[in-house]
Amino acid sequence: MSPTSALRWQLGRLRRRGARAFTSFLYRDGNRDERRTFMVAGTGRSGTTWLAELICSQIPCRLMFEPFNPRKVSAYREFNYFQYMRPGEGDPALRDFCRKVFTGAIRDRWIDRGVSVLRPQYRLVKEIRANLMLRWISGEFPALPIVFIIRHPCAVVASRMKLGWATDGDIAPLLAQPRLVEDHLADKMHVIERARTAEEKHAVVWSVSNLVPMRQFQADALTRVFYERLCADPAAEVGRIFGRLGQSYAGSILSTLDRPSMMAARGSAVVTGDDRLTSWKKELAPRQVQSVLDVVAAFGLGDLYGESAMPVAN
Repeated sequence: MSPTSALRWQLGRLRRRGARAFTSFLYRDGNRDERRTFMVAGTGRSGTTWLAELICSQIPCRLMFEPFNPRKVSAYREFNYFQYMRPGEGDPALRDFCRKVFTGAIRDRWIDRGVSVLRPQYRLVKEIRANLMLRWISGEFPALPIVFIIRHPCAVVASRMKLGWATDGDIAPLLAQPRLVEDHLADKMHVIERARTAEEKHAVVWSVSNLVPMRQFQADALTRVFYERLCADPAAEVGRIFGRLGQSYAGSILSTLDRPSMMAARGSAVVTGDDRLTSWKKELAPRQVQSVLDVVAAFGLGDLYGESAMPVAN
Protein backbone atom coordinates (compact mmCIF):
# COMPACT_ATOMS: atom_id res chain seq x y z
CA MET A 1 0.00 0.00 0.00
CA SER A 2 1.38 3.42 -0.96
CA PRO A 3 1.68 6.13 1.72
CA THR A 4 -1.17 8.05 0.05
CA SER A 5 -3.43 5.01 -0.04
CA ALA A 6 -2.58 4.17 3.55
CA LEU A 7 -3.46 7.68 4.69
CA ARG A 8 -6.72 7.63 2.71
CA TRP A 9 -7.67 4.29 4.26
CA GLN A 10 -6.82 5.50 7.76
CA LEU A 11 -8.83 8.71 7.36
CA GLY A 12 -11.79 6.79 5.99
CA ARG A 13 -11.61 4.41 8.90
CA LEU A 14 -11.62 7.28 11.39
CA ARG A 15 -14.63 8.87 9.68
CA ARG A 16 -16.58 5.60 9.78
CA ARG A 17 -15.65 5.05 13.41
CA GLY A 18 -16.89 8.53 14.30
CA ALA A 19 -20.16 7.98 12.46
CA ARG A 20 -20.73 4.66 14.24
CA ALA A 21 -19.99 6.23 17.62
CA PHE A 22 -22.74 8.77 16.92
CA THR A 23 -25.23 6.21 15.63
CA SER A 24 -24.61 3.73 18.44
CA PHE A 25 -26.13 6.16 20.94
CA LEU A 26 -29.11 7.30 18.88
CA TYR A 27 -30.36 4.18 17.09
CA ARG A 28 -33.82 2.78 17.86
CA ASP A 29 -34.37 -0.98 17.84
CA GLY A 30 -37.93 -1.45 19.04
CA ASN A 31 -39.08 -4.62 17.27
CA ARG A 32 -38.67 -7.50 19.73
CA ASP A 33 -39.46 -10.25 17.22
CA GLU A 34 -36.50 -12.67 17.39
CA ARG A 35 -37.32 -13.79 13.85
CA ARG A 36 -35.84 -10.49 12.68
CA THR A 37 -32.38 -11.52 13.87
CA PHE A 38 -29.55 -13.27 11.98
CA MET A 39 -26.28 -14.63 13.30
CA VAL A 40 -22.81 -14.83 11.76
CA ALA A 41 -20.39 -16.99 13.73
CA GLY A 42 -16.86 -18.26 13.24
CA THR A 43 -13.39 -18.36 14.70
CA GLY A 44 -11.64 -15.05 15.44
CA ARG A 45 -9.87 -13.70 12.31
CA SER A 46 -11.97 -15.88 10.02
CA GLY A 47 -13.89 -13.05 8.35
CA THR A 48 -16.93 -12.77 10.61
CA THR A 49 -16.90 -8.97 10.67
CA TRP A 50 -16.34 -8.77 6.92
CA LEU A 51 -19.27 -11.10 6.23
CA ALA A 52 -21.50 -9.35 8.77
CA GLU A 53 -20.81 -5.95 7.21
CA LEU A 54 -21.41 -7.41 3.76
CA ILE A 55 -24.86 -8.57 4.85
CA CYS A 56 -25.57 -5.26 6.58
CA SER A 57 -24.74 -3.41 3.35
CA GLN A 58 -27.95 -4.89 1.89
CA ILE A 59 -30.21 -5.21 4.92
CA PRO A 60 -30.86 -2.37 7.41
CA CYS A 61 -29.44 -4.21 10.43
CA ARG A 62 -28.35 -3.32 13.89
CA LEU A 63 -24.94 -4.97 13.90
CA MET A 64 -24.49 -6.50 17.36
CA PHE A 65 -20.78 -6.99 17.97
CA GLU A 66 -19.74 -10.06 19.98
CA PRO A 67 -22.28 -10.02 22.82
CA PHE A 68 -20.95 -13.35 24.17
CA ASN A 69 -17.79 -11.82 25.58
CA PRO A 70 -17.80 -12.00 29.41
CA ARG A 71 -14.78 -9.71 29.63
CA LYS A 72 -16.60 -6.89 27.86
CA VAL A 73 -20.31 -7.43 28.50
CA SER A 74 -21.25 -7.25 32.18
CA ALA A 75 -24.58 -9.01 31.68
CA TYR A 76 -22.68 -12.05 30.36
CA ARG A 77 -19.95 -12.02 33.00
CA GLU A 78 -21.05 -15.23 34.76
CA PHE A 79 -20.44 -17.38 31.69
CA ASN A 80 -17.32 -18.93 30.20
CA TYR A 81 -15.12 -17.11 27.70
CA PHE A 82 -15.89 -19.89 25.20
CA GLN A 83 -19.08 -21.24 26.71
CA TYR A 84 -19.82 -24.86 25.84
CA MET A 85 -23.36 -26.23 25.90
CA ARG A 86 -24.72 -29.66 25.18
CA PRO A 87 -27.71 -29.55 22.83
CA GLY A 88 -30.95 -29.52 24.76
CA GLU A 89 -29.53 -28.98 28.23
CA GLY A 90 -31.27 -26.47 30.44
CA ASP A 91 -29.76 -23.16 31.48
CA PRO A 92 -32.43 -20.52 32.20
CA ALA A 93 -29.89 -17.74 32.83
CA LEU A 94 -28.11 -18.30 29.53
CA ARG A 95 -31.37 -18.61 27.65
CA ASP A 96 -32.59 -15.34 29.18
CA PHE A 97 -29.42 -13.56 28.09
CA CYS A 98 -29.71 -15.00 24.58
CA ARG A 99 -33.33 -13.93 24.39
CA LYS A 100 -32.34 -10.36 25.27
CA VAL A 101 -29.71 -10.43 22.53
CA PHE A 102 -31.86 -11.97 19.83
CA THR A 103 -34.83 -9.69 20.55
CA GLY A 104 -32.64 -6.59 20.75
CA ALA A 105 -33.59 -5.92 24.37
CA ILE A 106 -29.97 -5.29 25.42
CA ARG A 107 -28.00 -2.10 24.85
CA ASP A 108 -24.28 -2.06 25.53
CA ARG A 109 -21.37 0.10 24.36
CA TRP A 110 -19.33 -2.94 23.37
CA ILE A 111 -22.18 -4.69 21.56
CA ASP A 112 -23.31 -1.55 19.76
CA ARG A 113 -19.89 -0.34 18.59
CA GLY A 114 -20.70 -1.37 15.01
CA VAL A 115 -24.19 0.10 14.69
CA SER A 116 -24.47 2.28 11.59
CA VAL A 117 -28.24 2.41 11.05
CA LEU A 118 -30.45 4.73 13.08
CA ARG A 119 -33.69 2.82 12.42
CA PRO A 120 -32.68 -0.82 11.90
CA GLN A 121 -35.35 -3.25 10.74
CA TYR A 122 -33.29 -6.34 11.57
CA ARG A 123 -30.47 -7.41 13.86
CA LEU A 124 -27.28 -9.24 12.95
CA VAL A 125 -25.30 -10.84 15.77
CA LYS A 126 -21.62 -11.17 14.86
CA GLU A 127 -19.83 -13.57 17.19
CA ILE A 128 -16.52 -15.44 17.57
CA ARG A 129 -17.00 -16.97 21.05
CA ALA A 130 -20.29 -18.85 20.65
CA ASN A 131 -19.11 -21.68 18.39
CA LEU A 132 -19.24 -24.22 21.20
CA MET A 133 -22.92 -23.57 21.87
CA LEU A 134 -24.24 -22.88 18.37
CA ARG A 135 -26.18 -26.14 18.30
CA TRP A 136 -27.71 -25.30 21.69
CA ILE A 137 -28.67 -21.85 20.43
CA SER A 138 -30.20 -23.37 17.31
CA GLY A 139 -32.32 -25.68 19.43
CA GLU A 140 -33.47 -22.94 21.79
CA PHE A 141 -34.09 -20.39 19.02
CA PRO A 142 -34.98 -22.44 15.93
CA ALA A 143 -36.10 -19.42 13.90
CA LEU A 144 -32.61 -17.88 14.08
CA PRO A 145 -30.64 -18.30 10.83
CA ILE A 146 -26.97 -19.04 11.61
CA VAL A 147 -24.21 -18.61 9.04
CA PHE A 148 -20.90 -20.21 10.05
CA ILE A 149 -17.79 -18.95 8.27
CA ILE A 150 -14.61 -21.05 8.06
CA ARG A 151 -11.19 -19.82 6.96
CA HIS A 152 -7.97 -21.70 6.28
CA PRO A 153 -6.29 -22.50 9.62
CA CYS A 154 -2.94 -21.13 8.45
CA ALA A 155 -4.54 -17.82 7.47
CA VAL A 156 -6.26 -17.56 10.86
CA VAL A 157 -3.10 -18.53 12.75
CA ALA A 158 -0.96 -16.04 10.80
CA SER A 159 -3.44 -13.24 11.52
CA ARG A 160 -3.70 -14.09 15.22
CA MET A 161 0.08 -14.19 15.56
CA LYS A 162 0.47 -10.87 13.76
CA LEU A 163 -1.92 -9.26 16.24
CA GLY A 164 -0.34 -10.95 19.26
CA TRP A 165 -3.53 -12.72 20.31
CA ALA A 166 -3.55 -14.97 23.37
CA THR A 167 -2.72 -18.66 23.15
CA ASP A 168 -2.68 -20.11 26.67
CA GLY A 169 -5.31 -17.55 27.69
CA ASP A 170 -7.66 -18.91 25.03
CA ILE A 171 -6.93 -22.58 25.64
CA ALA A 172 -7.43 -22.39 29.42
CA PRO A 173 -11.19 -21.59 29.25
CA LEU A 174 -11.66 -24.59 26.98
CA LEU A 175 -9.94 -27.04 29.33
CA ALA A 176 -11.75 -25.53 32.34
CA GLN A 177 -15.06 -27.01 31.11
CA PRO A 178 -15.26 -30.70 32.07
CA ARG A 179 -18.24 -31.43 29.82
CA LEU A 180 -16.44 -30.02 26.80
CA VAL A 181 -13.39 -32.15 27.56
CA GLU A 182 -15.54 -35.23 28.12
CA ASP A 183 -17.63 -34.78 24.98
CA HIS A 184 -15.03 -33.63 22.47
CA LEU A 185 -11.49 -33.24 23.78
CA ALA A 186 -10.70 -36.31 25.88
CA ASP A 187 -9.06 -38.12 22.98
CA LYS A 188 -7.32 -34.90 21.87
CA MET A 189 -5.63 -34.02 25.14
CA HIS A 190 -2.28 -35.38 24.00
CA VAL A 191 -2.41 -33.03 21.00
CA ILE A 192 -3.29 -30.05 23.18
CA GLU A 193 -0.63 -30.83 25.78
CA ARG A 194 1.98 -31.36 23.08
CA ALA A 195 1.36 -27.93 21.57
CA ARG A 196 4.35 -25.78 22.51
CA THR A 197 4.82 -23.12 19.83
CA ALA A 198 2.53 -20.17 19.27
CA GLU A 199 1.37 -21.50 15.91
CA GLU A 200 0.51 -24.90 17.40
CA LYS A 201 -1.50 -23.33 20.21
CA HIS A 202 -3.38 -21.05 17.83
CA ALA A 203 -4.08 -24.12 15.70
CA VAL A 204 -5.57 -25.83 18.77
CA VAL A 205 -7.97 -22.90 19.28
CA TRP A 206 -8.95 -23.01 15.58
CA SER A 207 -9.48 -26.77 15.74
CA VAL A 208 -11.65 -26.80 18.86
CA SER A 209 -13.68 -23.84 17.61
CA ASN A 210 -14.50 -25.63 14.36
CA LEU A 211 -14.65 -29.23 15.59
CA VAL A 212 -17.52 -28.81 18.05
CA PRO A 213 -20.10 -27.18 15.75
CA MET A 214 -19.24 -29.58 12.93
CA ARG A 215 -19.81 -32.53 15.25
CA GLN A 216 -22.96 -31.20 16.86
CA PHE A 217 -24.82 -30.22 13.69
CA GLN A 218 -26.05 -32.88 11.32
CA ALA A 219 -24.96 -32.62 7.69
CA ASP A 220 -26.40 -29.54 5.93
CA ALA A 221 -28.10 -28.36 9.15
CA LEU A 222 -25.53 -25.57 9.53
CA THR A 223 -24.97 -23.06 6.76
CA ARG A 224 -21.21 -23.24 6.26
CA VAL A 225 -19.42 -20.57 4.24
CA PHE A 226 -15.78 -20.95 3.35
CA TYR A 227 -13.99 -17.60 3.32
CA GLU A 228 -11.93 -18.59 0.31
CA ARG A 229 -14.94 -19.56 -1.80
CA LEU A 230 -16.65 -16.29 -0.91
CA CYS A 231 -13.57 -14.48 -2.22
CA ALA A 232 -13.13 -16.65 -5.32
CA ASP A 233 -16.78 -17.10 -6.37
CA PRO A 234 -18.71 -14.32 -4.65
CA ALA A 235 -21.76 -14.44 -6.92
CA ALA A 236 -22.57 -18.05 -6.02
CA GLU A 237 -21.75 -17.71 -2.33
CA VAL A 238 -23.60 -14.43 -1.82
CA GLY A 239 -26.70 -15.92 -3.41
CA ARG A 240 -26.53 -18.94 -1.12
CA ILE A 241 -26.02 -16.80 2.00
CA PHE A 242 -28.90 -14.46 1.33
CA GLY A 243 -31.09 -17.39 0.35
CA ARG A 244 -30.44 -18.86 3.79
CA LEU A 245 -31.41 -15.54 5.38
CA GLY A 246 -34.52 -15.25 3.22
CA GLN A 247 -33.44 -11.81 2.02
CA SER A 248 -32.78 -10.16 -1.32
CA TYR A 249 -29.68 -8.23 -2.33
CA ALA A 250 -28.52 -5.91 -5.09
CA GLY A 251 -25.96 -6.94 -7.70
CA SER A 252 -23.84 -4.00 -6.58
CA ILE A 253 -22.93 -5.98 -3.45
CA LEU A 254 -20.14 -7.63 -5.42
CA SER A 255 -18.37 -4.29 -5.71
CA THR A 256 -18.13 -4.04 -1.91
CA LEU A 257 -16.31 -7.34 -1.36
CA ASP A 258 -12.88 -5.70 -1.38
CA ARG A 259 -13.83 -3.16 1.28
CA PRO A 260 -11.91 -3.75 4.54
CA SER A 261 -14.06 -4.40 7.60
CA MET A 262 -13.95 -2.24 10.71
CA MET A 263 -11.77 -4.92 12.32
CA ALA A 264 -9.25 -5.15 9.46
CA ALA A 265 -5.70 -4.57 10.68
CA ARG A 266 -3.50 -2.13 8.81
CA GLY A 267 -1.26 -4.96 7.58
CA SER A 268 -4.14 -7.19 6.46
CA ALA A 269 -4.05 -8.41 2.87
CA VAL A 270 -7.43 -6.78 2.17
CA VAL A 271 -5.87 -3.44 3.13
CA THR A 272 -2.44 -3.86 1.51
CA GLY A 273 -3.79 -5.37 -1.69
CA ASP A 274 -2.01 -8.71 -1.24
CA ASP A 275 -3.70 -11.98 -2.18
CA ARG A 276 -6.10 -12.69 0.68
CA LEU A 277 -6.09 -16.40 -0.05
CA THR A 278 -2.34 -17.03 0.00
CA SER A 279 -0.73 -14.19 1.97
CA TRP A 280 -0.26 -16.56 4.92
CA LYS A 281 2.28 -18.50 2.86
CA LYS A 282 4.59 -15.49 3.10
CA GLU A 283 3.88 -14.88 6.78
CA LEU A 284 4.46 -18.41 8.06
CA ALA A 285 7.62 -20.46 7.56
CA PRO A 286 7.16 -23.89 5.95
CA ARG A 287 7.77 -25.62 9.29
CA GLN A 288 5.09 -23.44 10.91
CA VAL A 289 2.63 -24.30 8.16
CA GLN A 290 3.30 -27.98 8.67
CA SER A 291 2.91 -27.65 12.43
CA VAL A 292 -0.50 -26.02 12.00
CA LEU A 293 -1.66 -28.64 9.51
CA ASP A 294 -0.44 -31.44 11.79
CA VAL A 295 -2.53 -30.13 14.70
CA VAL A 296 -5.59 -29.70 12.49
CA ALA A 297 -5.19 -33.23 11.12
CA ALA A 298 -4.85 -34.63 14.64
CA PHE A 299 -8.26 -33.12 15.43
CA GLY A 300 -9.72 -34.92 12.42
CA LEU A 301 -10.22 -31.74 10.39
CA GLY A 302 -7.46 -32.23 7.84
CA ASP A 303 -9.96 -33.01 5.09
CA LEU A 304 -11.36 -29.46 5.11
CA TYR A 305 -8.39 -27.99 3.23
CA GLY A 306 -5.73 -30.64 2.88
CA GLU A 307 -2.58 -29.11 1.40
CA SER A 308 -4.53 -26.55 -0.62
CA ALA A 309 -5.18 -22.88 0.06
CA MET A 310 -8.74 -23.53 -1.12
CA PRO A 311 -11.16 -25.77 0.76
CA VAL A 312 -11.68 -29.26 -0.59
CA ALA A 313 -14.68 -30.07 1.64
CA ASN A 314 -18.23 -29.22 0.57
